[in-house]
Amino acid sequence: MLSLVESIPIVDTHEHLEAEVDRLSRVQDPLSNFMHYVCDDFFAQGMTPEEYAILTDRGRPWEERWPIFERYWDYAKTTGYGLALRIAIRELYGIGDLTRDTYPKLVEAVKNRATKGFYRWVLERANIRRVIIDHGDNTGESLPKFDRDLFTGVIRYEGIVFIKNWRDLANASRRLKAPIHNLSDLESAFRRYIRETLPNFVGVKTSYPAYWQSLKFEYATFNEAEYALKAVIQGKEGFRDYAPSLDTVKPLQDYLFRVMLSEIEALGKPLQIHTGIQSSCNADGTPTNAVYNANPTLLINLFREYPSVKFILFHASYPYSREAGVLAKQWPNVYLDLCWMHEINPKAYEDILSEWLELVPNSKIMAFGGDYGYIEGTYGASRIARQAVARVIQEKVDKGHWDKEDAEKVAGRILRQNAETVFKLTQ
Repeated sequence: MLSLVESIPIVDTHEHLEAEVDRLSRVQDPLSNFMHYVCDDFFAQGMTPEEYAILTDRGRPWEERWPIFERYWDYAKTTGYGLALRIAIRELYGIGDLTRDTYPKLVEAVKNRATKGFYRWVLERANIRRVIIDHGDNTGESLPKFDRDLFTGVIRYEGIVFIKNWRDLANASRRLKAPIHNLSDLESAFRRYIRETLPNFVGVKTSYPAYWQSLKFEYATFNEAEYALKAVIQGKEGFRDYAPSLDTVKPLQDYLFRVMLSEIEALGKPLQIHTGIQSSCNADGTPTNAVYNANPTLLINLFREYPSVKFILFHASYPYSREAGVLAKQWPNVYLDLCWMHEINPKAYEDILSEWLELVPNSKIMAFGGDYGYIEGTYGASRIARQAVARVIQEKVDKGHWDKEDAEKVAGRILRQNAETVFKLTQ
């Protein structure tokens, strides 16, 4: 079964990779390059922001930073994040474990591999055929530095939707290249901008509400949104740093989110939405939001309002994975994506996938997206995912629930074909 699963070229639904040319132009420093997500487990042990700043400072000798890494690594290397990194350095660089003695060898191996074609080399070893890149709120141009044969992108509109104060409004105005004096100005410019930019991308991604507010979007009328925008505009006329309360501006955000959804619906693009667990790998190492604010059941009203929009629930909605599964079973426009889950908790990834395959039609499940900022992490996560998928499918066959043909079809769908269909990658 593992041979079957490994033979399938994956469509990777979610990565934060920088362009290869940017990666290669920087100092090849594993202590900073490879900290994405491992730092969550370091912060969970009590690493301070000051230690994190030192650890990721490429300008300091590695010998000065190593004691910080060593203090936390031995306890973190047994987590899913640690496992993904260990697999990557072993299979890509031939380093069996990360120690003070092996680190100089890793640095040398990383430097030697840092040549043009590096990304393609890793992706070919991982048998990953296409990668969907999330670069946040960008300019509307789709991945100008990337190899378009391997990479495609999603776009975010969060800097326009989640306006909180007049500075945000000014930034939105510059991005939209339009003056904004009232809600009609903002809405018309936003709709025009989406129509101009979204065709360049395979979908839209949003994570801001899960990290900073809530996934609950109440219905807001034009007048309610206009009133909220007025409060934002008046902030500029008063104190420079004045910002209305969230309760005041929320109707504007709710209204603009629906403007975005209506345009997504018209253009036939899917929406990737962060649900469940949030990373704490930020400057101060603390969660930015309570996890219950990212419960996918908060989105039910939107599933009903926009039946033609494909809502893709990210990260298995962990720990709300059963709720997510029920939503996908009940709503035709709800899809499930296990991206990031394979390294968050490999055992839970396996259990959730097994349960979902018996709960929802397998056309609605996407099984891989590394969600990494460095490509070695993508590789390690893909190895974890493939092994887990093979075990789950083998169990179905062993129990007599599936035959070999079922196994082949489902493996191909959840690792490649479903993503190709949802994102229209074959058109």
